[in-house]
Amino acid sequence: MSIASKPLDILKKGLSKFKATTKARKDELNAKLACKETISSFDEQWLDSVANTVDEQRVLDTLEAASDYERGVGRLDENGKAIVRKLREWAGDLAKVAGSKRKRTCFVRMCTRESM
Repeated sequence: MSIASKPLDILKKGLSKFKATTKARKDELNAKLACKETISSFDEQWLDSVANTVDEQRVLDTLEAASDYERGVGRLDENGKAIVRKLREWAGDLAKVAGSKRKRTCFVRMCTRESM
């Protein structure tokens, strides 16, 4: 395996893991639709957005076609770069970023001769 394919393998692993976690629910909902059963608007939206991996696959295809992985990532738009981060998170390659994580602040008291 070349060094250039390793980042792509990580992204593919992320997409594969995500598909595995959504497979049962997606299959159940698609089976209901195939039997002309109705599903909730929430489930319909989930199928159309969360469970839809067309954009992720498009980014992978773009990066596979690029002559250089880093150059390929650099040419992605902001949405494409966000997808790369998401795929890396799903693969376990990046720690999930906490949205409202507070930074610790440390106050240092400066001592002067007068305060001693």
